[in-house]
Amino acid sequence: MVAPSAFLSLLIASKTSLALAQKTWPSSLEFLAKGSDEEYKDFVTPLAQMTKLTYTATWGSYYREKDENETIAGWLRGKLQSNPLVGMRALTFFEWNTNRGVMAFRGTDLNSSNPSGQVDACANAFLSLCESHSGQLPAECQNFTVHQLDYLSRALEFAQTAAEAHPNTQWLYTGHSLGALLAELVAAQRSGAPALTFSAPPLTPLLKRLKQPELRHWGTVTLYDQYDPLRFQAVGQLWSANCTWARAEAPEGCKACEAAPIDMHSEACQKCFFAAHTFKTYLKNVYSQRRPDCPDSTNTVIV
Repeated sequence: MVAPSAFLSLLIASKTSLALAQKTWPSSLEFLAKGSDEEYKDFVTPLAQMTKLTYTATWGSYYREKDENETIAGWLRGKLQSNPLVGMRALTFFEWNTNRGVMAFRGTDLNSSNPSGQVDACANAFLSLCESHSGQLPAECQNFTVHQLDYLSRALEFAQTAAEAHPNTQWLYTGHSLGALLAELVAAQRSGAPALTFSAPPLTPLLKRLKQPELRHWGTVTLYDQYDPLRFQAVGQLWSANCTWARAEAPEGCKACEAAPIDMHSEACQKCFFAAHTFKTYLKNVYSQRRPDCPDSTNTVIV
């Protein structure tokens, strides 16, 4: 016969395990604006660390061998990943003792001297063509197939594969820059799943590629550095909430970039881009313990 105290311990352990297993992502991320500093830190920091690994654990200019199989505290690195020599890259993570998962998409490799950077640049150009329905790809993009360049289709396929392989997992999507764009579009397509991203480019035109996207208020939150040129571009082109880390002073080039029509090829915007957009800047913001400001008003888009 089981002693009453032992039975009680088993019952408590059973209920605790069940509660952990049923732990899900919040339906609203508004707590990032109104919750405690601890809630904000515990939510944002792991996602930033996962996003960093999309750069350092996948093929490309930022690859570090020591990070190839690295994970972060409290999370299991998934075997399912997208890491071709050229093409869309993404990692998966699973929280211990819960059914929560994270899919993190890598941003652009800015080194145009290697295939990883070249295909990323061409993928960005391909997405721009999908937005404008006009123009043509640069000649060097002929080195890659449409299948390799269509990162959005590959991201949607990867998310579907993950959903089928892990049917009980509730996914949250994250990423930086191009990876943020993919994360938010995938989240919108997958029943409005939550997404927390860093520096998403303008999204509105690409929503038209999705079938019945679900846009939820505070379901997606994008974090920006105040002087990131992509923040300048994205005004009015996002849905849900966006939050901004303020700076005491503008980096070189940023005032001129913001004041004029945004030309990412201009000298001012290039200087500003490398000072305020790279993920190194975003990690610094996250680790600074400063909270970004999340205005009550949101840029809601109807498509």
